[in-house]
Amino acid sequence: MIGRHSPSTRARDADRAAVRARLDAAYADGQLSGAEHEVRDARAGAADTLGELDELVADLQASPGAAAAARVRAWGPWVFAGAVVTAAVVAGVATFRWVRADPPPAGAQQAVYLDPAALRPVVVPTPSLVTRAGLEQYRADHLAAFGNTLVDKVDFFEQHASITRSVPDVPDRMVSYTYRGGFDPDHAPRTRAVDTPVVDLATLDVDEIARYVAGAPQSVGVPDGTVGHISVGFSYDQPSVRIFVRNTAGETGFLEVTPQGELIELHRFENRGTR
Repeated sequence: MIGRHSPSTRARDADRAAVRARLDAAYADGQLSGAEHEVRDARAGAADTLGELDELVADLQASPGAAAAARVRAWGPWVFAGAVVTAAVVAGVATFRWVRADPPPAGAQQAVYLDPAALRPVVVPTPSLVTRAGLEQYRADHLAAFGNTLVDKVDFFEQHASITRSVPDVPDRMVSYTYRGGFDPDHAPRTRAVDTPVVDLATLDVDEIARYVAGAPQSVGVPDGTVGHISVGFSYDQPSVRIFVRNTAGETGFLEVTPQGELIELHRFENRGTR
């Protein structure tokens, strides 16, 4: 990929798309595991230079499907879907005319008309990450991406999460990720203390957490507030879950519980201007 360019040359979107296509093809033909593909794909999407991109594919064999996949990446899903629909319509019309004008002989393979409606993209809604469904989905996606459910810290918001964890199998390196259905690294691996405490998300009692979320506005004295942030990490030398409430007037409060749902601390809103 570098060719006449130096490793420090800035990468284009087309370069990132080409590398991600090679990673897709390598995953499809068994060169990469699911977790390896997820991590490398995220790094490719965030790469700044051609050198960073080349590192991600340096150990891979060439895959025959990479070029076609790169074109799909570059077009984007909507353009690709539109092109397929257009091709299907053209093929359907041509087939119709061909059949009506000159029926094929018995036993000949006939083209199949594909209804363009069947090719419409399906949008899968992502639940809010501060709900039970959202926490469950995140935990499953985290396990699929990294092979375990360990984190140094994770902050859940309605539409995304911010995660810090060790690099898989490299305990003295850590990476921060942004999650929006997939994991995008925010920076290259950094030094991490090997004795950094971790929280196992498998220990989260999501039913209990959801129960606290439902009652949090009343509990912290902000009854018209909403939960927009849940933080999971270590506090006072123990794993904890903090549930933050805020309303449009800027009034806030939070409660802290163990991953199993035992109350640790309650911080209620106090209007110190009220006499």
